[in-house]
Amino acid sequence: MSRWMGNTQVLAEQAAQYRALAQRGDLPELSRAVMRGACDNGSMTGVGFENMELLRALPDKDRLELAGIWARWYAHVEDDWSAEEFRRDLEYLRTELLMVASGVARGLDGDLLAAERQERLSVLRDQYLIWSTHRIWEVADAELAAGRTPDTAVLAAFRRTSAAANLPGFRRTHAAANGAEPGMRNLLAHFPGPVLNPGEPWADAALKEATAGGEPWQRLLEHAAPATADAPSAKWRRTGSALLDAVGPEEARRAVLRWLELAHLDRTFPLLGHPHLPFDVNARFDPYNSHVLRGLAWMLSLLPPRPDTVHALVGLVETSLDHRSGDAPRSPQVAEAGIVALALLGHRAARTELETLSRWVTHKGTSRRIDKALAVL
Repeated sequence: MSRWMGNTQVLAEQAAQYRALAQRGDLPELSRAVMRGACDNGSMTGVGFENMELLRALPDKDRLELAGIWARWYAHVEDDWSAEEFRRDLEYLRTELLMVASGVARGLDGDLLAAERQERLSVLRDQYLIWSTHRIWEVADAELAAGRTPDTAVLAAFRRTSAAANLPGFRRTHAAANGAEPGMRNLLAHFPGPVLNPGEPWADAALKEATAGGEPWQRLLEHAAPATADAPSAKWRRTGSALLDAVGPEEARRAVLRWLELAHLDRTFPLLGHPHLPFDVNARFDPYNSHVLRGLAWMLSLLPPRPDTVHALVGLVETSLDHRSGDAPRSPQVAEAGIVALALLGHRAARTELETLSRWVTHKGTSRRIDKALAVL
């Protein structure tokens, strides 16, 4: 069965059935019909957005009764399940019960199945990416709606998964498909947390200093490089210059150089990889943090060129191209950001370093970026 239900007619027919059962007041049968539909529709559709809205539009009393039925069913699912009726295994049905009960009760009873939701989320804390075949972001969303913010490590896993959707080498993976889901992106839009994912030495240092420095420093870190941009736009550069002025250009330069010096260090706490990722995830940059790292490299290009700035950018390029995590470079995207920054500096020393890089860099995309940079210097 597909993970998605693409037939809108089926969803419309299900909605008509749910509406009729609700009007008759037959909530026990409605609860089973919803579960049959959720199991038929695929794990990435479940009840379906429109049908969930229909259920949430029911009177509060009916919503709470339905959610209670599903919660009791969740606790004893093995006593009331058959493969013939639901066409899924027990764990699949249990997961849908958790998601639908949490969704329908949202805003009415945040404690219903709270422990079960938190248990599901806790396993994400040490995941590099989220490979769940179900809509796990709905579980996190329900916790936020109940006034409980999941652990920062859980947020980090969601962030990395969303960022991976735009990175080469990840795009055809199941995790990247999760990251591209609108539901996950909507969750991240209101999931509070630090500007960087903790766990990388450079990021931990940046977070500590930015917290001490206050809002201007936080905003500087928030000015990440757009995920799909090859170089900073004029608008990005104007905003970046204003942010540098707000914290003090020289102070910012020294801070960024301190952080870049730590970029070669491995993670401070390990994450779990996946058989579909043929590299050591703990020797890779955090995909979410990498866009901030790219932005910091670009920021240096907005400041007067200095020898130590050139040295730091070259070091970032070299670190990003090392192969200690596996056959592929650590992060070609970060390396290319460093190359773009060197070109934008327009300094003679930057050209010399780019010429040196051109003689040993073998990664094709990065090599082309170096050639383009040299062509404009």
